[in-house]
Amino acid sequence: MSETVLDRLEKAKAEVARLEIEARAAHCSVVGHRWKSIGGCNAGCHKDCSCSVPVHECEVCKECDYGDNAWADETRRNCVAVNGPFEDEEATA
Repeated sequence: MSETVLDRLEKAKAEVARLEIEARAAHCSVVGHRWKSIGGCNAGCHKDCSCSVPVHECEVCKECDYGDNAWADETRRNCVAVNGPFEDEEATA
């Protein structure tokens, strides 16, 4: 006897419930962080940089990215596009 659509649906619901329990128990590094913005920090494009990048903290495990994220990378690229590349300050010192 073949499974009905309702039988398959019940099995799928049971699998979803199992996966939800597994995801709740898993560490963020496995299932992904739930980032929230907690402010910003200096982008560090150069020594006189005034660019700001967002800083995020995971709502679950409290890990912080300290501004090391895709938005920060984009800000730094835009800074170079607008202001040009900056000389290595150590090389010119």
